[in-house]
Amino acid sequence: MPPHNFRAGRVVLELLITLLIGLTPVVCGLLIMAWQVEKTLGESSQVAIEQTLYDVDSILDSLHNASNKVLNLAEFPCQKALPSLRTEVVMRPALRSLVLVRENRAFCSTVSGEYQLLVDPGSFFNQRLRLEPGNDVTPDSAILYYRLQEYPLGVLALTDGSTLQAVMQGIKARSTLVLQFGDAFLWSNGNVIEGDLPDHSEQHTRALSARYGYAVHGGYPTGFMWRELTSNALAILPSLLLVGVMTSAAVYWTLFRGRRLYQPGRSYG
Repeated sequence: MPPHNFRAGRVVLELLITLLIGLTPVVCGLLIMAWQVEKTLGESSQVAIEQTLYDVDSILDSLHNASNKVLNLAEFPCQKALPSLRTEVVMRPALRSLVLVRENRAFCSTVSGEYQLLVDPGSFFNQRLRLEPGNDVTPDSAILYYRLQEYPLGVLALTDGSTLQAVMQGIKARSTLVLQFGDAFLWSNGNVIEGDLPDHSEQHTRALSARYGYAVHGGYPTGFMWRELTSNALAILPSLLLVGVMTSAAVYWTLFRGRRLYQPGRSYG
């Protein structure tokens, strides 16, 4: 092989090695960034779900305690029980109204007073919870019913969907949070959807309430992860490229250029 061809091939090989070594910190930096983004989003979604469970359980605890406190009032006529019922509602911010039930018939409400309405226990998730998009009083506002039953007496405690919505929005999570009560889903925007699973194709996490059995879903819609990776990559890419260029220059000078400068010259006789 002619000497100039050999030297040209060696230069190309040196440049290729230098380029590959320089790209190593860039590629490693991007891989670490992608791992950190995925890990951070997953942890953020899990923390948001756990906080939602805690807050919603606290609301349901309040409904349960109120129901348990007034359960014995279902033995009395509505007019006699109504003042105590309304006092209990005033004392609990999460409580919208209370309804007394006797033999699966609602007969006294803090909103409507004395009335008659058949209560179907089978319509309640776990015999205790039912989520509806609204009722006759507020048709456009979601309502969660909590049912406490010691047959023949019972109590229905109602809370607004906006109360649960405020819990999900107050967490300030980047993930989409959805509450599930049986086949009904309450989204963080307050909408109630029957039977449609949340669009959580990325980092989907689901947790159940140990006390009440409802579920909290958290996750991100399609494309969210890619947008996060792109945004973070654009932010750190200039720094990674600078490190790569400096690494390439140092490697080239140390391995190739420096060796060439100190290489002893040939003598011809």
